[in-house]
Amino acid sequence: MNLFKNIMGITFLISLLTLVMSLATAGVSSIGDAYDRQQASEKAMIDEHKLYLASGDDDFYVTDPMNGFDEEVYEASEQYKTARHANGFIAKAYGRE
Repeated sequence: MNLFKNIMGITFLISLLTLVMSLATAGVSSIGDAYDRQQASEKAMIDEHKLYLASGDDDFYVTDPMNGFDEEVYEASEQYKTARHANGFIAKAYGRE
């Protein structure tokens, strides 16, 4: 009877060790996949930014120093609205309202 218990104990330990090793392998594999996905995402963002820069879409910027500065055009622009919002947010964050 003792021999049977020892064999069952060893079998249980081997099964448990196999289970732990397979879980560890799956965990390491998922970490590698997550890293690859992160790298692919960053590369896609860089590529998108390069395409945006190459498109020459300058509608957002109205303060072209070559053409002078028109304050009324600037204040009506999206750039002004974005800057005003950002400055207000920063001032509020630092308590300078």
